[in-house]
Amino acid sequence: MPTHRVRHLPALDGLRGLGLLGVLLFHADGLLPGGYLGVDLFFVLSGYLITSLLLAEHRETGRIDLYGFWVRRCRRLFPALLALMPAVAAYGWFLARPEELHTLRSQAIASLGYFANWLAILDHRSYWQLFAAPSPLEHTWSLSIEEQFYVVWPLLVMLILRRHGTRVVLALSVLLTLLSMGAMVLVFSAGATSRAYLGTDTRMAGILAGAALATLVSPNSSLPAVFARWLDWIGAAVVLGLVVAWCKLDGTSPFLYHGGFWLTELGVLVLILCAVLDRKSIVARALSVRPLVWLGTVSYGVYLWHWPVNVLLTPERTQLHGATLQLLRFTLSFGVAIVSYRFIERPIRRNGVPFGRPQYLVPAAIMLALFLIVRATYARGSTRAEPSRAISGASGLESVRYRVVVFGDSTANSLGWGLRGLHEKGMAVELLGKDGCTMLGDLCNGEQWAERVRALRPDATLVYLAGAFLHGFGVDGNWHTACHADWDAKFERSLTRRLHELEEAQARLFVVTAPYPVGRWDTQEYRTQIDCINASLRRVARTAPSARILDVHERLCPRGLCQRELPGKGPVRPDGVHFSLAGAEDVARWVLDQIQR
Repeated sequence: MPTHRVRHLPALDGLRGLGLLGVLLFHADGLLPGGYLGVDLFFVLSGYLITSLLLAEHRETGRIDLYGFWVRRCRRLFPALLALMPAVAAYGWFLARPEELHTLRSQAIASLGYFANWLAILDHRSYWQLFAAPSPLEHTWSLSIEEQFYVVWPLLVMLILRRHGTRVVLALSVLLTLLSMGAMVLVFSAGATSRAYLGTDTRMAGILAGAALATLVSPNSSLPAVFARWLDWIGAAVVLGLVVAWCKLDGTSPFLYHGGFWLTELGVLVLILCAVLDRKSIVARALSVRPLVWLGTVSYGVYLWHWPVNVLLTPERTQLHGATLQLLRFTLSFGVAIVSYRFIERPIRRNGVPFGRPQYLVPAAIMLALFLIVRATYARGSTRAEPSRAISGASGLESVRYRVVVFGDSTANSLGWGLRGLHEKGMAVELLGKDGCTMLGDLCNGEQWAERVRALRPDATLVYLAGAFLHGFGVDGNWHTACHADWDAKFERSLTRRLHELEEAQARLFVVTAPYPVGRWDTQEYRTQIDCINASLRRVARTAPSARILDVHERLCPRGLCQRELPGKGPVRPDGVHFSLAGAEDVARWVLDQIQR
């Protein structure tokens, strides 16, 4: 790595570590609401460092070795990503639900090809619903944007510097930054922020702003001491502003897409100046503390692994919650990342592949990773496409005396797991919920509920949609959720059609009310939306003569005070929405008593 061309500054490593810390806390069930802005910090810093290296190489050698640059980037980034794929394949083989497999396969292929951000846009996936329907590769969109920059930008810089100087590079980077900002404003929609948030064109402004700074201030620059005091004051003000943004700025806020991103990226530019121009400034010294520098050193591996670890270590699987669960997640993420850095990333970055010829070994490793992913997702998909036949307390299908089918979203499956956990002899519980199935879009419109009921002939059919308040849609540029007339009408219209189809299939129907969410979701706004959703459920149930209301809301939240924990069994809903296996025991027992009457 030609790092000798520019001065190594620990404060820049610390800045990278700070960005990672923000992302980790955001992904830890939203502990830092604006922590996602750490990704923008990565973008600005990457643009600055990469452009600084390119300009320094041209100053020293009179040329830019594109092949060498791309090889170094590949050595730096690809081995760790490739090492993640077997773990993703194992997740798909052993743990993923049937409805996850197609998404998991396409995301893995897109991640390896570095177009995951565009796949998410084409699939109309909202990044802001990642907690409601988590996927282990949801975070690779940002890596794809950076890699696309690494492919195109060095080529443009090389072509410019053949005939012109750095001023033209500066002019191009500023022009492209302005175009990117304009693109974000044009494509932003309050009802669908994914295009503006995930698009390469709309998110390139931060990276290009960092590139523009590199043409003006190199890492080898310094500032006369007379200006150092002013730099400290400016840096301190910027830090305060970023703290407010990282704590308060919501990812769907229109302000974010009309200046919020650019203001925070401008703040990062100022912090880079503080780190570069005066190593003795207060900001530079604060960013140079060893824990932050170390975190920045291993940041890539931690970023790669932390979200898959979060998806794997759920409250239901670990029976942990709160700080204990987050500590376990952090410990495993850092442990795996340290191993990756020590035995994969650093050796390959310095020395290349440990054996064989890269032109043969690298394609072979990619093909092996693809084979594992495809094998895990297609093989499980063929055996798991049919409804689950798992029986609680029965030795086989012939001993099933009472069958329950649960339809709805991911919260329906969590309630179904609670019913299974009762271990009632002779009872089978079929979990047919689907992440994001809220009656509003296409995520569950293709599901043939009536056909499933005819095939399974259940004794009781439950419809549970407690996650509907997390979803909405856009109307004329406005984001509508429950309690808006058009949202309620669309929800009721779709659910009415579904209930009537189930009635025709002779289902014994139970419509389950949604309890108030708890934890980070427990706000007056969400409580009001739940009230509207439950009112809609009751109206729709009255149109289906065979449907009964199961008032789980009143059972869990009498007079608005929600039961949060079961003595000796932990929280009822660890993430605020989904039941844990142990925590669901009380409400599952009540549901079973109601449907067997």
